[in-house]
Amino acid sequence: MYYLKNTNFWMFGLFFFFYFFIMGAYFPFFPIWLHDINHISKSDTGIIFAAISLFSLLFQPLFGLLSDKLGLRKYLLWIITGMLVMFAPFFIFIFGPLLQYNILVGSIVGGIYLGFCFNAGAPAVEAFIEKVSRRSNFEFGRARMFGCVGWALCASIVGIMFTINNQFVFWLGSGCAL
Repeated sequence: MYYLKNTNFWMFGLFFFFYFFIMGAYFPFFPIWLHDINHISKSDTGIIFAAISLFSLLFQPLFGLLSDKLGLRKYLLWIITGMLVMFAPFFIFIFGPLLQYNILVGSIVGGIYLGFCFNAGAPAVEAFIEKVSRRSNFEFGRARMFGCVGWALCASIVGIMFTINNQFVFWLGSGCAL
């Protein structure tokens, strides 16, 4: 129970909660948003997912090198958080319209943003918090459990919100990043 008095445990546990809450708003509903809201075909959806995967593969080794160089400095964490604040404006005002304009340009821009924030960002965030947990003497798994709770809570409420107005989901994600 010593970890309950550790401020880093609570701070990074809450970070995990909100990070995975936002991720829970994105991952399960992304294909629905593409098809039902933006009327993207299945083949174009494949192009979008391929672009996200490509940029994830490019960013992951870069984030690994950066994480090793930065150590316990939070620069990468702040950059990812700043990009998450832009979650709603990105989806509503940039990504959606770009996909309507040109599927390839939209896929590249979306691949960069989503690959950076989530697919490559999640391992970088977890690696950083794992380093902090060793330094601050708290168990990483206990802090990581906050992320599981965040995802589960999000999955419980976002589906309802998505049927009311899909933009609520994105604004909720941006709000959680603040």
